Amino acid sequence: MGDSRGITPMKAGGNQAENWRLWRSRFENYLTASEIVKKEEATQCAQLLHYIGEEGFKIYTTFKMEESDKNKLQPLLDEFEVHFLPKENISYERYKFFSYRQQEAQTFEQFITELKSQAMKCKLGNLQDELIKVMIICGVNSADATTMRKITAR
Repeated sequence: MGDSRGITPMKAGGNQAENWRLWRSRFENYLTASEIVKKEEATQCAQLLHYIGEEGFKIYTTFKMEESDKNKLQPLLDEFEVHFLPKENISYERYKFFSYRQQEAQTFEQFITELKSQAMKCKLGNLQDELIKVMIICGVNSADATTMRKITAR
């Protein structure tokens, strides 16, 4: 979460949807950990606009919000969601999930983390855990005994 002064600004560039999801999660944890969640919503909104950074604040200035919503956290978060998150294309996300293979320099743990992250975007429901296992077996680079023990243990 960073230090006692708060959290770092949202990363500009790259995959903005993923950057937003990660930053929002960190921000919500920060609100709870710092007990700002107990303060007025206007204070929470000010914290969001402060910590999101300069680029995020510039984006905020483009929002067409009702005056009554400007000091409410949920409508503000919703505006950022609309800005950063593209319309979902579940078919494409599933294609990426089912096509994913372990990269050369990627550790087994990094591979699993990436698979799980991709699976979250696919809305696989009750099949998610089972399909992740299948994709680990199909997509792992190495078939050595240690890796296979890890696969079957999960």
